[in-house]
Amino acid sequence: MSWMDDGGFEMQAFTAWDGRPMARMSFRTSTGSFYVTLSKTEVQRVRRECNRILKEMEETK
Repeated sequence: MSWMDDGGFEMQAFTAWDGRPMARMSFRTSTGSFYVTLSKTEVQRVRRECNRILKEMEETK
């Protein structure tokens, strides 16, 4: 099973104290956990970069 399948990676949406939509991305490894809080704009940038990389990977098949 991969680290993503067994809970090593997770993203959750939540509302900030001022009402803005936010996301929390967490990575869990054998040495500890790492958390990143992202704004909606930052999540959109991550999505754009993921789509770009996926497109490159498809082209190299």
